Amino acid sequence: MISVETRRSSIGERSPQDARKSPSGDAGRAFLVYFVLYKSQKPQRSNMPSWIKNILNSPLYIGIAYLLIVIIFGLTYWINPNFWPRPLGFIESFYFSVITITTLGYGDISPITDISRTLASLEALFGILLIGVFLNAIAHKYSEEISSAAKNREDSQWRPARLLVARHICKVHQMLFNSFRWVVKHDHHADLSMHNFPKDYTQRDADAWQKEHHIKHLDYHYNELKKMIEYNNVALDSTLLPKAMAYVESAKDVLNNCKFVVTAYKDKSGSIFKTSFDNKNLETMEEIYEELLSIYPEIKEMEKPIGPSPLSSNELQDLVVRSNEGCNFLQFMIKNNL
Repeated sequence: MISVETRRSSIGERSPQDARKSPSGDAGRAFLVYFVLYKSQKPQRSNMPSWIKNILNSPLYIGIAYLLIVIIFGLTYWINPNFWPRPLGFIESFYFSVITITTLGYGDISPITDISRTLASLEALFGILLIGVFLNAIAHKYSEEISSAAKNREDSQWRPARLLVARHICKVHQMLFNSFRWVVKHDHHADLSMHNFPKDYTQRDADAWQKEHHIKHLDYHYNELKKMIEYNNVALDSTLLPKAMAYVESAKDVLNNCKFVVTAYKDKSGSIFKTSFDNKNLETMEEIYEELLSIYPEIKEMEKPIGPSPLSSNELQDLVVRSNEGCNFLQFMIKNNL
């Protein structure tokens, strides 16, 4: 039985550090703005609804809220003449609302009741808070634009290398899945009348030769894929690199399964061969293959299926089950991944 070693690679994600700028100006407002900008660099709470995040990170929504507060408080001042030494006109009411929310406070108009003073104080506090949130939203939007531009530049710079790796993964996938199909299929027999087989060759000998022929090219392409990933690891981002490493790890086990089958067919001692089979490897490879085709759709034209289209992981597992039922010298011990 072949012992398959599994190598696991720990892959960390690298996140860029954003530069922080401390605003200048009035000491109280500077502290508020710095506090808001500093907090914007911290991870958002995961339990905050997305619609609230969208509002808090939108300068437009914050600006609309600012104007609504000016209007609401201005109308309140206008319809309550008892708040003032003399009734305010429509324009005067909105004038007072604007200088209150902006904390200018010229002093030419002053409220005389407790309720009016409380409302003016609340408006001033709302104004300070909204300015802080507004600056935070601008900083967030600017940071997103910078990050998006940097990512676009990086994608443009490294896309050829990433496409090269993704294309080779898809190529290896098509070859390995097709080879695994014909190697495991126990009733796929070689024609003894062809290929100039020796006269003493049995059907099992011919099948062993044919199955070995199906996989003899796989080692080369598998090793080329590993070298390609190693040479281009700087170009691979935190999304593609883990996928590539996971594919290589799973492909190694599937390739070893193929080699084990060939060894069992070539044996002449009458032994019964047993090996483990984990369909999770095929599922992982299939999932990565489909994701790469969706990320790089041009691969479909650049690397069309080699021979028959690859079977699905479930179809290949069915072949393994049928091999266990029809082959008396080879047994796959199928792992339960439930």
